[in-house]
Amino acid sequence: MKPWKFVILTFGCKVNQYESQSVRECWQSHGGEETDSPAEADFALINSCAITARAERDARAALYRLEREAPHCRRLLTGCSASLLAADPGLRGLCHGIFPVVEKARLLADPRHLPAARAKEEPPRQEGAYPPFQIRAFRRARPVLKVQEGCTHRCTYCIVPSMRPVASSRPVDEAVAEARRLLEAGHREIMISGINLLLYGRDFSTPTDFWTLIAALERELAPEWAGRARFRISSLEPKQLQGRGLELLAESRMLCPHLHVSLQSGSPAVLRRMGRGHYRPELLADALAAIVRARPRFGLGADILMGFPGEKEEHVRETLALVDALPFTYAHVFPYSRRPGTAADSFPDHVPQPEKAARAARVRERIRSRQLAFWQQAVQTQAMLEIATDSPDEHRPGSPCKGVDQCYIPCLLDTAPAAGGHGLIRARAAEVTPGGVRVALL
Repeated sequence: MKPWKFVILTFGCKVNQYESQSVRECWQSHGGEETDSPAEADFALINSCAITARAERDARAALYRLEREAPHCRRLLTGCSASLLAADPGLRGLCHGIFPVVEKARLLADPRHLPAARAKEEPPRQEGAYPPFQIRAFRRARPVLKVQEGCTHRCTYCIVPSMRPVASSRPVDEAVAEARRLLEAGHREIMISGINLLLYGRDFSTPTDFWTLIAALERELAPEWAGRARFRISSLEPKQLQGRGLELLAESRMLCPHLHVSLQSGSPAVLRRMGRGHYRPELLADALAAIVRARPRFGLGADILMGFPGEKEEHVRETLALVDALPFTYAHVFPYSRRPGTAADSFPDHVPQPEKAARAARVRERIRSRQLAFWQQAVQTQAMLEIATDSPDEHRPGSPCKGVDQCYIPCLLDTAPAAGGHGLIRARAAEVTPGGVRVALL
């Protein structure tokens, strides 16, 4: 049979990275050979994102670029922007197959036999049916373990629930088995991810929660792998940081001392307008105090959205006060951007763009000072950091090798480790730089 080649372009979140890897492994099992050159490819998969208008534009630009550079390549479009982009007849004509998120699993087949699908009314997926993506390896050194799909919460600023409307969870035994496969393949840091981990387990016949999965990973894998490998949680809702969750975070032998929370705002009034009135900002302060008592050195990050419609100066001050009260070590701070198709797009009292940017800058500046202090503390007090480095194909020649320590501090190494980027290496923090902590191998 004639050999064939493919290229995969992935945009957006860690879940998309995971699903692209699953398709990659499947196509390779059917004899496909991956190439980085679209002009050489018989098939090109564009795995798109819709979280922002810019993400949608990136996928749109990729389609036009492929049409110019690889006119004979069969272009397959999937991901959260697939339905949105397919509404444009011009873009639809550039695609040989369009697979919205609810049809994404159809790509787990030989692409030479896929029908020339066109975007249509998305069929309902059976409630609770978890899509059959799985992986055995990962292109990057720190693989993603996807355990949950979909979101039903509908925050007023977010379009993702319209694209991934059914929440479903991966069975615990399947998630544990895949984590074991990745560890045995040589990976030593695994990112546990999903669209909304708060919803994990609610669709099971006997409902459970995300911490049941974490307890199972700890129980099954810690006896062999504790001290040799670690898990990192991608993002949690503040509401998850109570009770059993706090106990596991304090006691786990495999979870990194690091959390990233979907905070969005420190103002209760703004959170209610966002559709996120299900938690109090103070809950995070109480939870972190309990965690830090058990694990004094702890990394904390957050997503924060500034300039939401109706946000006033008093609300900005509430967010800044919460930032000052919590031990943040970094944050992803964005000015709110309008997203057609979301409830917030039609809200009154939109904040002017320059003011949104200025408010985001104020929060970033406040957190940046905390971040640099945390980095400096590592230099002064930590005799040894355990670093998961980037894989060799992520390393740009002439630049330092990069990685992250257990608390998610970005680390820079002048000498690439002999382990090939998969193992945890031990290093000493040497100095703080604008881009992270420069370290020396021990």
